[in-house]
Amino acid sequence: MKIVSASTNEQEQFIEELVEEMYKEVFPIYFSDETIVKLEKMSVLKPTEETIIYNGTLKEAFEIMSSLQTLIAVLKQADEEEKQKYAGLYDRNREILRSYGYNLPLNMSDFLTAGIERDLFSCYTRSANNYLI
Repeated sequence: MKIVSASTNEQEQFIEELVEEMYKEVFPIYFSDETIVKLEKMSVLKPTEETIIYNGTLKEAFEIMSSLQTLIAVLKQADEEEKQKYAGLYDRNREILRSYGYNLPLNMSDFLTAGIERDLFSCYTRSANNYLI
């Protein structure tokens, strides 16, 4: 018999927040709104009932959270030269996410060449404030 600890509601919510951060802060840096819409339709980083392998254990939640945080850090902070250096780290964390049903069909090379097509204003970026002017 094996005893496992279940993940907390806060951890589940944090995973959702990290996925939202990918869509609202990382993807708009590299992709146009049209491309992000296509990624949403493909359920990128949003597992469905058929594809999810995540069982809600504490270990799995931490692996998913740390993989998402690593991808966000590499994609938001690294310059082009560092991104090539961190390609192995990117691939490893992408595979961890895929093993739990969080599909990310983008290679590091997609982020190296994608910055050209981004929009100056994106409907996916977070607003600077909550007031409508």
